[in-house]
Amino acid sequence: MRSARYPQARPTTDAEQLDRVDADGMTESDDPRDSLVSSRVRRLEGGEPPHRDPALTRVRRGYFRPADVKLSISQAHRLRIFATADARATELIFTHASAAALWGAPQLAADLSDVHVTQPGRARRTTAGVRVHRGAIPDEHVITLANGLLVASRAWAAVQIAASGSLPGVLLPLDHLVREIAVERGQNHDEVIESLVGLVPRRSKGRARAERHLRFADGRSGSAGESLSRGQMRLLEVPMPDLQVRFPRGDQPGDDVVDFDWPALNTFGEFDGEAKYFAAEFTQGRSAAEVLWDEKAREDRIRRHRPRGVRWGWKDALSRHRLARILAAAGIVPLRRTCE
Repeated sequence: MRSARYPQARPTTDAEQLDRVDADGMTESDDPRDSLVSSRVRRLEGGEPPHRDPALTRVRRGYFRPADVKLSISQAHRLRIFATADARATELIFTHASAAALWGAPQLAADLSDVHVTQPGRARRTTAGVRVHRGAIPDEHVITLANGLLVASRAWAAVQIAASGSLPGVLLPLDHLVREIAVERGQNHDEVIESLVGLVPRRSKGRARAERHLRFADGRSGSAGESLSRGQMRLLEVPMPDLQVRFPRGDQPGDDVVDFDWPALNTFGEFDGEAKYFAAEFTQGRSAAEVLWDEKAREDRIRRHRPRGVRWGWKDALSRHRLARILAAAGIVPLRRTCE
């Protein structure tokens, strides 16, 4: 176990996997430090204080960035991580939600309100937007990224998030991390989950919660919206669906894949994010009208296997009550009602 500065964290071979394009075009491998403006550096250079510069916006105490650059929530959080690392004289190990952000896992905005680090000791405190968790991390789960940051491994971050998070949001990073670990290790998702459960410290606070959340994680989830929806379904106590179920097209070779399937109810479900209809990687050069027509044809084919279908989007998934009404209209109601 590392207990102080964790001086010999091993280099990662996974840093290349962070080189992915985010929604607004910035890649995870871009070094956010290039855009940071430090009050201390400005003062030493004799320049105008950053807080008086209308072209800058605050990142954290003593650090600013160009105000005209649009960042996603995840990108803004990573920028705060770099600013935090630069502001501290001692090395920090970024853990929990911050580690998940560095590994590219999707999360709800509320989970990224603070930068998370782990240090030795017992007390836990939050200062200047940094939440300090006290504890030890096994040497093999302290990773040095190519940019020099120390971060908890995907596996250790998953255990931390499972122990500290709550439904429905906890599934967004967990599903992603389970899927990435499975690819990294060449294991199936069940094997990964069992290994993660085995990592949960026996006498740790939140052990039961961690094991429960880990066993509910599913790397087959196709998007953050699907993970959020599953978390809401769990809280609503409706029958849990199968994921990414394939149905033969019939008109040509290949399958149509649905996000959710309730075979006992003859019902399928689809989470419709805007990207399906507008993002170039999904439209593949088709117009919005062509995408809608193709989706209608696809749904008609699926209805030969499952007569009933139900769809919802982000706003519905974020509201448990709205999602409950949508599911109920399709006959998907809490299990306790089916026994009455």
